[in-house]
Amino acid sequence: MVAFHRIFVIDFAGLGLGEAPDANRFQSVGTDTLGHVAVSWSGKLNLPTLQRLGLGNIRVDHPLLGIDPVAVPMGFFGRLHMVAQDNRAATGLREMWDYNGQTRTRSVLATLSEAGYPVTIAAPFLSYLQTQDAAEKVQLGSNQDAFRVLNELLYRPSSGMALVMLPDFRFAGERGDIEGFGDALIHADRALSQVIHDMGVNDLLLVTASHAVDPTATVAPTREYLPIIAYSASRPSTHALGIRRTLADVGATVLENFGLAGHAAGHSFLNEFTQ
Repeated sequence: MVAFHRIFVIDFAGLGLGEAPDANRFQSVGTDTLGHVAVSWSGKLNLPTLQRLGLGNIRVDHPLLGIDPVAVPMGFFGRLHMVAQDNRAATGLREMWDYNGQTRTRSVLATLSEAGYPVTIAAPFLSYLQTQDAAEKVQLGSNQDAFRVLNELLYRPSSGMALVMLPDFRFAGERGDIEGFGDALIHADRALSQVIHDMGVNDLLLVTASHAVDPTATVAPTREYLPIIAYSASRPSTHALGIRRTLADVGATVLENFGLAGHAAGHSFLNEFTQ
């Protein structure tokens, strides 16, 4: 029996939370996407939805300007650390959704489809996503497009999973556009509030990022910790998920939810909010 009928994964692609332990290998020492945007953006970076979900609670040891921790977060919250030995734009996606099968590398997305669970991918398609033939694919050009598609998916009755990538953060980060990055965050936060309002009680929302792009850095992507926030209206008691050792924990969590845990590469955190 599945714990959640539907899982919506929103990829804030480009949103990093500070340099990873191996940042020196990727010219990323001192990088901190969200911290630098919060400090350098011209206005106050007001993100009430993400703040309520627990974004500020992830970094109590290194507070984010204007994004304070809350006493009772709505979501489960933590950080992801990438283990892959390269740091390209699609590296995090592969780590999050691929695993080593008996004969070849397999995709979590394909495994779900083959098991009969509908999968939708809405993104500006990198080559990795274009190869996911079993999934329904929707081409996106902006965060506005992404939330429009997501809102349509919320009103479909079917079970399964949707992966929705928000492209504006990567675009702003690669241009060094701090103002654009901050504006995109504020608009995404408002749209996320509507998503949470429209979710069903048996839906699970996973907010994460497949890579980081600090707009103040000279390299892209940057090697940083990445956020993971899980929310469901049916799980009012929440806590920290800690530092996850690999992005593959996201894929493992999705697989376990649909009874396919034997295929996972990472360690599922599903039991953190179902026990």
